Amino acid sequence: MTSGPRTLPLRLAPVDGEALDSWLEALAARLSTPLGSLMEHLKFPVRQRTGNTARDIPTDWTIMLRDAEITNVAAASGLTPETLHAMTLAHYDRRAVRLDRARRRVQRQVLWGRARGSRFCPDCLRGPAGRGRWQLSWRLGWAFACPVHERLLADACPECGRVQRLRPRYGKNVPLLAYCDAPFDACGGDLARATSLRLPVGHPALAAQRRITTIISTGTSGFGPYQALLQPAPVVLTDIRAVAARVLADLPSADLADLLPRDLVDAYEITLAGHETARAASSRREPEVRPGFMAPVHAASTALAVTIAVRTIEHDLPGSGAALRDLLARMRENLGQVSATSIDQWGREISPILKAVHLAAVADSMRPNEHLRYRTASDLPSRPHAGRRTVETRAQRTPSVLWPAWRIRLSPVRGTYPRTLGPILAGCLMIVGNTVLLDDAAGMLGGVTTGSDISRILQKLHDEPTWPDIAAALTRLADYLDTHPTPINYQRRRTLDYTDLLPHECWRDMCRNLGVQPGTGRRERLIRAYLFHRISGLPEEDAPGYRTDEQARFRAQTAALSMFVQTPELAAALKAEATRFLATYRIRREPPTWQPPISLLDGLDLPGPDPAWVDLERLHDLVRAPGETPGSVAETLGTDIEVVRYLLAEHPAVPVPRSLAADRATGQIMVRARRKLPPRLFAQIYLEQKTSLRQMADSTGCSRKTLARLAVEYDIPLRGGGAPARHDPVDRDWLYEQYVNRKRPFPDLAREKGMSTTQMERWAREYEIPRRPRGGASHSIRLRDQGTIAIETTK
Repeated sequence: MTSGPRTLPLRLAPVDGEALDSWLEALAARLSTPLGSLMEHLKFPVRQRTGNTARDIPTDWTIMLRDAEITNVAAASGLTPETLHAMTLAHYDRRAVRLDRARRRVQRQVLWGRARGSRFCPDCLRGPAGRGRWQLSWRLGWAFACPVHERLLADACPECGRVQRLRPRYGKNVPLLAYCDAPFDACGGDLARATSLRLPVGHPALAAQRRITTIISTGTSGFGPYQALLQPAPVVLTDIRAVAARVLADLPSADLADLLPRDLVDAYEITLAGHETARAASSRREPEVRPGFMAPVHAASTALAVTIAVRTIEHDLPGSGAALRDLLARMRENLGQVSATSIDQWGREISPILKAVHLAAVADSMRPNEHLRYRTASDLPSRPHAGRRTVETRAQRTPSVLWPAWRIRLSPVRGTYPRTLGPILAGCLMIVGNTVLLDDAAGMLGGVTTGSDISRILQKLHDEPTWPDIAAALTRLADYLDTHPTPINYQRRRTLDYTDLLPHECWRDMCRNLGVQPGTGRRERLIRAYLFHRISGLPEEDAPGYRTDEQARFRAQTAALSMFVQTPELAAALKAEATRFLATYRIRREPPTWQPPISLLDGLDLPGPDPAWVDLERLHDLVRAPGETPGSVAETLGTDIEVVRYLLAEHPAVPVPRSLAADRATGQIMVRARRKLPPRLFAQIYLEQKTSLRQMADSTGCSRKTLARLAVEYDIPLRGGGAPARHDPVDRDWLYEQYVNRKRPFPDLAREKGMSTTQMERWAREYEIPRRPRGGASHSIRLRDQGTIAIETTK
């Protein structure tokens, strides 16, 4: 059994963020011992071959240590395993680099990993924290500036121009800290004397480096468009690398000065020119390099590309989209055609956030239907991904004509009316987030419109200033329908046979019970079409009995019908009829009507009027006023007729209370009697309690005649064979004398004989006694006759 290393006579703590190789060199220098001897004491294996098998020895111990190696170093140095792990690139694995742990290698193709070498800050190497101590973060491809000393990192030795830390330091010597480690020519240049660009306070390159450092240290994102959907650090860095690579590969040099300070642009151009000169002077044939594919060689190149990338995507999603749009416009000549899918060439592991930013950037070049397909107005634009099943489910939850409140809000003030727009908007919901053809989208909703009509109206909506908010409203509604089961299956309702909806007899009975004038056959058809639309979600013109030759008149009369239909009693009766009709098809758990919450539109600037702004109390007052029409009410309220129709459908106007005389004059007397005495209550009072019609009339305020008619309507037999009892006969001569000659009214005569006015009038008809005309005429004649008698008496 091999024993562990002995404890070192001296101990040296690492500085914050120090790399493992830097600490080992500083420890060897402190012990005045060759680095190789220290490595041997710490039980690091020596590179050698046994047969054809190479031992597990990495090219750089700073990449990662095995558990046994960490144990040995910890035992000898007194450091904790956690401290030692933090001094290797394994500390950044899957945050800022990707390691091949089996081979202990850095994967160069991912996250701009640097297989070997390190940049450095000359000020840090000469600093008070310890001369010659190297930061682990300098080995990352993302390190290009020192925020502490506000300068770019140096790329190489100022004397020999060699990149540092390409190979392990020569082990037979005591390390010389902060000096060039070139092993063959023994340069020995003082790295602390290297020069690099000084960055003033507030320089965008410093801000970009701090942003990168924050992403790596926290392991996640929390800025710009990533606030809506946090992403892990590797994903964010992949996005930044994708944009930065495009900058290095395709952004013309002439545009750099418009995007960055001149000092950084000059530093980049100097390093670029030096690199090209070195390549031309080299006798080696180097392969063609794709800029940005690997980590840039120079700190200035990295700083320039990363700064532009970070400044592009540090805003919210719309702002980042606008910044990327400007960048793409500058690169268009080199990029070629820019489309919604051209970002696929930027890398395979790009996040949905960057794809959303790219879609926001290219949205201006899209057609209106593509705005819906790619959801460009949503919080996170994305490729069409909704499958056929999702769209079919959405069609089941969508009426053929969009819900009234929604189509009112989305209808432009000019050019397109809500009725015309209703089927179009419903069809547009079918294409949100998917690739369904426009004709197929129309067919899913019963074919009440066509794909060409959807395309044509979409173009008109696209020309509206509020188009982005209209598209956002449709996207929100489609998302709501996809995630919230709705109480109505509109696909089933589109297939029902509505021939038996509101039969003629039912309509007549409804009017009689409510005291409503049934009107002509046209009114009945209008009511049936209105109820058909409410139940089915189909256009009113698809109702049974609709005549195409009266379309214009039909629409005008339907608008006027809202003033007639929308009273609480009639609305309740029509709702009951709708419930009855659905029950005939065994649809009992669905409400007759429904619509999604209009609160989904909060925060959007939409072209149509908002019904919530209308004063309902004033609307009801105007509706109850004589002579008002939907158009005049809408004009008075400063709104649209469709708003009036919608509000009266949702909030019927309660009729103004009327007197008994007014009810009798308008035929409402029976309606009042039905409200006071419904069938069950009438039967209980009259049949069970044996109350007479006269007593019931005195207590309810209804006449005995009205109650008798109500009993016949309720099929309740009246006592005495169903007709009022006859009293003793009235003498004809007496009745003629009192009624004709003395001009006494029938009520006076009836009270004198102890019978009803109706019975007294019946005796007058039997005796064929002429009736006086009603009203003021008979009253004037009576006054005139009384005056004549008075004059004769005086004479």
